[in-house]
Amino acid sequence: MCRVPMSSARLFTAFLAVSGVSATGQHLQLPFGEAALAWTGANGPWFAGPNVFGISPDVPENCYVDQAAYMTRHGSRYPDSGAYAGWVDMQKRFSAGGYTASGSLSFLPEWKTVLTNPALQIAMLDNTGSKEAHDLGYELRHRYPDLYQDGQPFMVWANNYTRVLQTAKAFVQGYLGFNAAANGSVISVTSKGFAGAIGDSLAPSDQCPNFNDSSGGNYKTTWDAQYQPPIAARMQSMIKGNLTILNSDVDQTPYLCGFETHILGKPSPWCNVFTEAELKQYEYSQDLRYYYGLGPGTVLEQTMMTPYLNAVVGLLARGPNITGTQADGSSFEVPKLLMSFINDGQLTEIVTASGVFDGQAPLSATSKNDSRLFIASHFVTMRGTIAFERLNCIASSYGSSHAKSGSNETYVRIRLNDAVYPVPSCRNGPGSSCRLSDYVKYIQKKYAAQGDFLKNCNVATPGAPTKVLGASFYTDLSSPWLQEVPPY
Repeated sequence: MCRVPMSSARLFTAFLAVSGVSATGQHLQLPFGEAALAWTGANGPWFAGPNVFGISPDVPENCYVDQAAYMTRHGSRYPDSGAYAGWVDMQKRFSAGGYTASGSLSFLPEWKTVLTNPALQIAMLDNTGSKEAHDLGYELRHRYPDLYQDGQPFMVWANNYTRVLQTAKAFVQGYLGFNAAANGSVISVTSKGFAGAIGDSLAPSDQCPNFNDSSGGNYKTTWDAQYQPPIAARMQSMIKGNLTILNSDVDQTPYLCGFETHILGKPSPWCNVFTEAELKQYEYSQDLRYYYGLGPGTVLEQTMMTPYLNAVVGLLARGPNITGTQADGSSFEVPKLLMSFINDGQLTEIVTASGVFDGQAPLSATSKNDSRLFIASHFVTMRGTIAFERLNCIASSYGSSHAKSGSNETYVRIRLNDAVYPVPSCRNGPGSSCRLSDYVKYIQKKYAAQGDFLKNCNVATPGAPTKVLGASFYTDLSSPWLQEVPPY
């Protein structure tokens, strides 16, 4: 018997029943009310991750956030040229006629790609992405009201990639409002073409010759070969005539669900094609892509952002009052809210380096473990985010043996798409946070164990540094691979 996909309303109800509440403590509300988006991995718009640990996102009692560092993927975007070419090929096949489609595929003969001006739109931020970034700026301004005062200069950092820069600019506009032009700026960090930027950019893999993102390799191809054919057969049962549903069409269906929805600002008909179980199989394919392409299942690739994270944690250890050097030699106050905008690969590498997935057993290529913690949809969505909050707490409130009575102790708390994720080996602080001094040691130990970045990458570039700096660009704006650009 042919399985019929659930309606969007029923799917949404089922998703809420499984996930409970979001990281913000409210019932999970996905953009556009489309539940299928929750399982589209890196292809759907941002949503607050489910509170998988049941830890309150509120600042713990007797604590306050005095510094924070956010690393954020670009917002929702139009497809790259390769993906768009695939859509065009699908449109040609589906519009050729000679068949009829029924059920959830009844739209297929009339379907057309949603881009209206590809030359202008390809790879750029779409309107939803702009809104996601602007909303994040507004939200963080009010989440941390003490980290910025009106009239102060404010800067953010972004990988020199057009849609990433667009996201950073929209964030500054949301954070500063009408004062963005006067007080805001974006520091563009170029990762290629400068020997000094090796191991000192927001995309260090760009100058690592040995780096190879396998996109999940044999693990993903094995899983795809297992789960896609039955779905293709079910979709084929809704076709009468001269059209063959391919496994590649199966792979594209959730991808189109995510992209068309955030491009159009309304649910795509592709979101109704898969059943809930099928969507979760696709989500697992995305998990394998990131776990074995860039994350814990890799050897070299997962180390790419460890030097960077080591530098960032060092800034958190120094505290909120840090003075940096401008390009002209003058000084500036490093923002207490340190914002960086990157791509999905770098985000996955930072999340892996952070330690929150240290307890995750290797993912199977043939069997999906529904209790796994590593779920790409929970952190590498469009505008996906990892945050490191520095908590300043009254030491006596948490029985610290490392501080004098009446003094304060600092901790670090990690959030993925707003949900709190503890480090398994260090979660004894308030709200399952980690004592900052212990986390510094944890990252330093990990960094040392991974070996020399330059040797691991086989760097032979003339003029390459003898030691990578990780993230000197937060406190020194004089490097030639940095450029200050306005937020408009």
